[in-house]
Amino acid sequence: MTAAAVALLVLGVLLAEPVPRALAAARWPARSPRAALVLWQAVGLAAGVTAIGAGVVYGLAPLADSLPAAVRAATVQAAHGRPFAGLPAHHIAALLAAAALGLRLLGVLIMSAYRTTTDRRRHRALVDLLGTPSPDLGGARVLDHPQAVAYCLPGLRSRVVLSAGVLRILDADEVDAVLAHERAHLSERHDLVMLPFVAWAGALPFLPGVRRARVAVAALVEMVADDRARQVADPATLAGAIARLGATLAPRGGFALSDSCVVVRVSRLLDTEPPVPAWIPAAAYLAALTLLCLPPLLLLAP
Repeated sequence: MTAAAVALLVLGVLLAEPVPRALAAARWPARSPRAALVLWQAVGLAAGVTAIGAGVVYGLAPLADSLPAAVRAATVQAAHGRPFAGLPAHHIAALLAAAALGLRLLGVLIMSAYRTTTDRRRHRALVDLLGTPSPDLGGARVLDHPQAVAYCLPGLRSRVVLSAGVLRILDADEVDAVLAHERAHLSERHDLVMLPFVAWAGALPFLPGVRRARVAVAALVEMVADDRARQVADPATLAGAIARLGATLAPRGGFALSDSCVVVRVSRLLDTEPPVPAWIPAAAYLAALTLLCLPPLLLLAP
């Protein structure tokens, strides 16, 4: 089990720093954002499992030759009031470190979800009070404000919000493209995609790879929403709307039209290059599947 613990630790370190750095610097994700988003999710999940798993496997190694047997032995000992019997101090320290990391990640995730939900509920109440539903815009709320702002509030009672400033500077086709983009965020629940990375960054802010992951995933969800929007809107029209609005702001927990990588998004919408080769997303999906399967195999290894 010690060898498996070392392998898990090495994999966890790679997924926490070098892999996010390389993936964030790569150029192919902008050409295949959905596949890149799946790969980022696999990297994040595998990193957490390997980091916690390494401590658990190493900590319980003296009790048995495999993790299931060691867990059974530890359970029996705990039932008899001797949870750490037969474990040297450094193995106990590894178990406590794994438990602390797991509790830290879970606690930050729960608190992030609670705060985001609370912020959305409050802001939705304000939008319903101050905004005017527009039948011509599919029920989107229009705020009487001169600043150009477009965003959505995900959730069971989702809202799409535009300001009067947006309607002033965009033409009808551009407004439709903006609405399609925001509704893509809602239908694909990009808020749930982002939440683990927000929590990961909140739990481990000192890791550069974690910060890169949050920024990269935020950009990719915008690109995925762009791709969904251009199925019903002209890409040049959407690019023009993004360029006109620039980097607009959204309330915490919401998604603005262009809150990241404006230049890259406009460029890819206007790009005339041939479609990305099929092997690129296929390789990304295969890498994601490998990352999801490898930690359980190492956890169960003797």
